[in-house]
Amino acid sequence: MTDEERDELLEMAHAYIERSLPPEKVEELEKLLASSAEARRIFLNFNHDHAVLHWEHVSSEGDDSESIGDDTYRPSRFPPLWQILAAGAVVSLLALLIIRPNASSEPTFATMASTESARWESGELPTSDGAKLPAGKLHLARGLATIEFDSGTTIVLEAPAQLELVDDRHCRLDAGTVVVEAPGRSAEFSLSTPTAEILNKSTHFAVNVHPGTGATQTQVFEGEVSVIPANGSDPLTLAKGQRSFLGGEGEGQITEGLEEETWAANAIPRDRPKGWQTITTSDGSGTDGYVYGGQPNNHVSDELLLLKNSIDLSGPHRKSYLRFDLSRIPKGAIQNAELSLRFAPTGWGLASHLNDSEFEVYGIIDDSLDSWDYETMDWENAPANVTDSGTALLPAATIYLGKFDLPRGIQSGSYGIRGDRLVDFLNRDLNRQATLVIVRTTVENRGGGLVHAIASKRHPTLPAPSLAVKVVE
Repeated sequence: MTDEERDELLEMAHAYIERSLPPEKVEELEKLLASSAEARRIFLNFNHDHAVLHWEHVSSEGDDSESIGDDTYRPSRFPPLWQILAAGAVVSLLALLIIRPNASSEPTFATMASTESARWESGELPTSDGAKLPAGKLHLARGLATIEFDSGTTIVLEAPAQLELVDDRHCRLDAGTVVVEAPGRSAEFSLSTPTAEILNKSTHFAVNVHPGTGATQTQVFEGEVSVIPANGSDPLTLAKGQRSFLGGEGEGQITEGLEEETWAANAIPRDRPKGWQTITTSDGSGTDGYVYGGQPNNHVSDELLLLKNSIDLSGPHRKSYLRFDLSRIPKGAIQNAELSLRFAPTGWGLASHLNDSEFEVYGIIDDSLDSWDYETMDWENAPANVTDSGTALLPAATIYLGKFDLPRGIQSGSYGIRGDRLVDFLNRDLNRQATLVIVRTTVENRGGGLVHAIASKRHPTLPAPSLAVKVVE
């Protein structure tokens, strides 16, 4: 649906609620809702928002418990009768469309069995629990969603993820994680990704797809699957307890043992147009590390860059540092830039003790502070660190570059920043050694909150922090 079509639908929905939609437009609206799942979703969301806003207005006027008599002279306490009738008409219209057979209705073959803390973004299908699903795309931004296919297969979609339902025995995962359980030989099921097709017969397996490259990790918990590479390489057969990667280093190898992390191993960088270069903290004199302040514990890592802003002023706090070697790029030659960070679970702290998390990125503008060593850097000597805060840095030595958010409960995926601030900072760097600092500004709700982490250059499977820069040709 185009923006113009969406705007026209919203105008008709508004007029329908206001009882000003002409009969011929009502018929047009009925036909549109009957033929388009996306139109039905937009229409329902609009009416839901309208109802919420109306009742918030009513409740904001207060409820005087001492005034329980005749409300004739206070009509604003309740919605006008026509609004109640209009709301009923909306429900009746949708019920009619659901019950009435229609040749243009899309056949369904799956059910949205349940969702947990789910937040959906742009998609084509209904997302409420119990909804019947036809072919179409889903984009889960947060939480979990369980989908049951009529063929008997059940899948659990783990955010962030993008999935396309094709039919009752096939779907396509473009990004994220899905767990598939197909009990019985009658439930043969296939799952395709940008780099592979996974075929199973009576099994339980998981697939992770890198959101940028399409690199695919497959893990088998029960049964057996066939993994067919999209590049024409020989198929792989995975048994219980085995995993494989396609689209990354070690491609085509079968590894024993299940991997705790998601996404794919050292995925091949995304192909970019001419003029783009990728620099990681592993290149040249680049490096990365984190510093720890406050009460000590045994939650330390050499492979992960930890981030935490404790509710306790005495910590524990964690801040992460990145250094990129820009020596091969002339000063002032960068036209565009993107910082990419791969987040990974730590297993430390409770996600329920933390809301959606905001992270800020700063650049060190004092070149004399760029020579830090991650093995000797600590809370006291870290560049520009303010030691009595989980987020603060010395203002005279740093510049704010941008921020990004991770939804509550999300611990994996690629995040970062881009834009003019980052470009200007990189272009102005004199010694061509750019140090960035990442802090989590969000404080936990209670002690023992989640510790976030970014894969470092020392991580055995996940990619190091990277800068993609477009330079002047």
